[in-house]
Amino acid sequence: MVFFVLWMNREPMVKRIIPISSGKGGVGKTSFAVNLALLLSKFGKCILVDLDTGTSSIRKTIHAPVRRDLYHFFKKNEPLSRCITPLDDRLDPAGVFSRFGFIASPRHMIESIVNMDQAARNHLIDAINGLDADFIILDLKAGLDPGVIDFMPHSNTGILVFTPHHPAATLAASDIAKAILFRELRELFHAGSALYQHFPGVNPCEINQLIDLTEDVYEPEPANLDNFLALLKARLPRHPFVQILRSIVHRFRVYYVLNRFDGVDDSYETAVKPLVDNISRNISAGLKIGNLGWVIESDAYHKTNMKQVPYIIGGGGPVKVKKKDVVAGHMEALYELAGIRKKPETPQAPLQATEPPAVESLLDGQLRAIQGLYAAKSGESVMQNFDYIVSSLRYLFKNKRLSEFGTGRLLKKGELVPRLIAQKLRRDAALRNQ
Repeated sequence: MVFFVLWMNREPMVKRIIPISSGKGGVGKTSFAVNLALLLSKFGKCILVDLDTGTSSIRKTIHAPVRRDLYHFFKKNEPLSRCITPLDDRLDPAGVFSRFGFIASPRHMIESIVNMDQAARNHLIDAINGLDADFIILDLKAGLDPGVIDFMPHSNTGILVFTPHHPAATLAASDIAKAILFRELRELFHAGSALYQHFPGVNPCEINQLIDLTEDVYEPEPANLDNFLALLKARLPRHPFVQILRSIVHRFRVYYVLNRFDGVDDSYETAVKPLVDNISRNISAGLKIGNLGWVIESDAYHKTNMKQVPYIIGGGGPVKVKKKDVVAGHMEALYELAGIRKKPETPQAPLQATEPPAVESLLDGQLRAIQGLYAAKSGESVMQNFDYIVSSLRYLFKNKRLSEFGTGRLLKKGELVPRLIAQKLRRDAALRNQ
């Protein structure tokens, strides 16, 4: 344990906020979020925030005394940092999870907290951004509304959790990716956006009409964002505006975890295939999709949840701490297969010249990924499933920018455009000073 503390002190940490969402209830999202947060606390300070404010799911999953929760934050003006609940001695007698804490939702429904208005969401976003932690896990409520989307990154999905046993949840999860992308497009390119000052010759009304038509599933054209980009390219050939839009779409990343995994065929046909098919046909075939792993069907996993003792504590056996932050060579191939390891880029194929792949190609890639993972990981326990998922995340932490997985800071409505313009001005100034 002494070695672990010394090693942790040497590892540089950058705060990363990771939302976990599902689109539909009943897929095991909160159980997954709790157990993942506990394991991540072995590698840094981790705070789990319950944003499912109508059900208070986390306090029903962790039987620990809660002194303050989001009620005290909103109604008693308590700082969010004072609403963190650690594990008590009964759950963690040896202090193994001393770096873990959770912020609970109110015990009972309070309408103004369940249905937060924009001002309340902004207040909470500022407080979450101000938390002192290496990892902040947001357990979002099921569904798709501003109470979910406002707490998502702009350039990736965080972690989507769904299951082969709930087809509607799979489609809802893909709709989350669509909602995030269209939120970004609308915020960047609404009629009054300051970005148009940098793109002469672009008609804001025309752009927003196209965005409306693309988002509307009842309109046959444009069918998705790939068609949208093709139309813009025809109308504005070689215009940097089109290249920026293409970059926004094709750099977006989708990450998912399958819960209650029960085999390749069922998981692919009833979960992965519908997800990829819906994303590629109705959003874009150019999105990057990463399989972070799965959690097998397990009675022990569900029984510990019912006892309000997370599996990692009550059913997973002793928690092992790796003494080295090393990704074994054979894991690199799995990460590439699963879509989380970036293949070497070819300078001959720049982003603006790359067309999205066919849907069939994407589906084949995801099937090969799940088959490859199964060949390497079949027969493993729930604890080993989580070990692989945490390994995948740590690989992303090490090799991906903050914008590629989770985010370092949640942005409030209206902050994106000024942030991008400020970044552009800084880059321009740096180039002038060279």
